[in-house]
Amino acid sequence: MTSKSSGNSGISKPEALSLLEKEGCSEELKKHALAVSRHARGIAEKIRAKGHPIDIDFVEVGALLHDIGRCRTNGVAHGLEGAKMMGKISPRIARVCERHVGAGLDRHEAASLGLPARDFLPKTLEEKVIAHADNLVSGDKVVGIDEAVKEFEEKLGRRHPAVKRIRELNDYIAKLCENGKA
Repeated sequence: MTSKSSGNSGISKPEALSLLEKEGCSEELKKHALAVSRHARGIAEKIRAKGHPIDIDFVEVGALLHDIGRCRTNGVAHGLEGAKMMGKISPRIARVCERHVGAGLDRHEAASLGLPARDFLPKTLEEKVIAHADNLVSGDKVVGIDEAVKEFEEKLGRRHPAVKRIRELNDYIAKLCENGKA
């Protein structure tokens, strides 16, 4: 699975869409993946326009596949399941899958959720952009950061560390975009 437009992922956008289809992902999941991909690409383009190096094609394809684990399971474990599914195809996309949930999970949160006790925090700029775009897409609609945070607060509680990380990630991305809004 390689093509000229695959960036560093080894997978092109058409191949990513085909993989979602092959894995039996629901129409709702495909719509969500497409919306996250469009939004993530837009953010990446703003970041690149401000002079920051970022692999826009990888962001687009990684965002398409970030939730592929949901084709097999729901809940927080979908990130790890997606990483297993993508591991041999694209280790780089596998890392996106396991690190995109919320703004990532630290090892204590991961362990408390039944995942391996290690950090699942986005590390690369591309991973951060994809996680952030996912936080700002509810279903297939882009929402503002306040609405996104409110959703997480309702699920996790106002003082949950993930809520703080989501705001911090938003601030980081907004600063790179230099317009205060991603």
